[in-house]
This record gives sequence, structure tokens and C-alpha cells, in this order.
Amino acid sequence: MYSSSTTEAAAIELSTAMATKMRRTDLNGSWILDKTREPWSMKNYLQVMNVDPMAVEAHEKGEKEHDTIHTITMDQQRIKIVKRSRVNNDLVVELEFNKPLEVLLPPGNRPKRSLATTQGPAHVHIQNSMQTTNGLATVTDTKELVQEANQTFMVQTLFIQNEQTRQNSTTRRYFLPHQLDTTAKPAPGSAKK
Repeated sequence: MYSSSTTEAAAIELSTAMATKMRRTDLNGSWILDKTREPWSMKNYLQVMNVDPMAVEAHEKGEKEHDTIHTITMDQQRIKIVKRSRVNNDLVVELEFNKPLEVLLPPGNRPKRSLATTQGPAHVHIQNSMQTTNGLATVTDTKELVQEANQTFMVQTLFIQNEQTRQNSTTRRYFLPHQLDTTAKPAPGSAKK
């Protein structure tokens, strides 16, 4: 009988192997967090937000044990990101490019201001300013498509600054095309014969 860590390692290896055969020309489609490529942890990001240490530990455990998948749909006018993870169960972010959006977050109707910009189909930059339960935070989330020899991946760069403490953190995470994604195109030469 296989242990859950052995099974998880095999699943990650399979996902990585399959993802290397997918090529993309834009950010559209599903992307899975590459846990084989450090750093992928959100620990520093959460600590800058003054999140309770027990909640940080739970988040870390959740991301280790469950996949994090971002599904992106974008065109020249707008972007929609569906984030699926143990922590974010289908969190949806929908923004029009170059159009500020303000929403009120529970509890207490805390304002969150967002602005999305793009430099083309392989790039998105989302600037957020939000009042958290622990103070004002400024968050920048940049997603960029990267092509290497036999692999396409998305780099997510998260920058957060706690405006009260002036602490900040930059987290860079790597995502691979999701193995079950039907929008991905096989890399040249990888088709079955």
C-alpha cells in the first residue's frame, strides 16, 4: 500500500511531466501551482498581513496537501480568475482593464479597490488596496507567461505592503498548464504517433 505522501509525490511528478508537453501563447486556461519549484509558500505574505500564526500554519498545510489551481479567462477588455485551493474555494476575481473597481468586504464593509492592466495576452497586473482586519494593505499581483525550451509556465509575483507597519514581502510562485486543460496545445513533437 502506498503512503499519501508517495501518492502525492507521484501525482505532482505526473502533473509536471504532462505540463511540459503543453504550450500556450497566452494566460487563458487552467494553471496548477508547481510545488516542485521553490518558493511556493505564502507564509511571508500572510505574516506581513499580520495573519494569526495558527491560520498561517493551516494555510501552509492546506497548500501542501491540496492543489492550487487558477483558471484565467481574458480578452482585450477584461479578465476573470477563478482560484481553487483548500483555502480559496472558487474565489472569483473579475475586472475590466484600466477601470478601477471598489467593492465592500465583510465583515464591516471594508473597502477593496482594484485596478487591472495588461501589456498583452501573456501578462496581467492587478493592483489592490484593501482594509484588512489588521490594517491597510497594498497588494500587487502580476501574472506573466514564460516560454522555455520545452515548457510553458506562468510566473505569479505577489508584492504586499502593510501600510501601518511598512513591512513588505515579494512572493514568486510558478504555475504549470493544468493537466486536464483542454485549451492547452501540445508542444511540437509531443503528439502521439
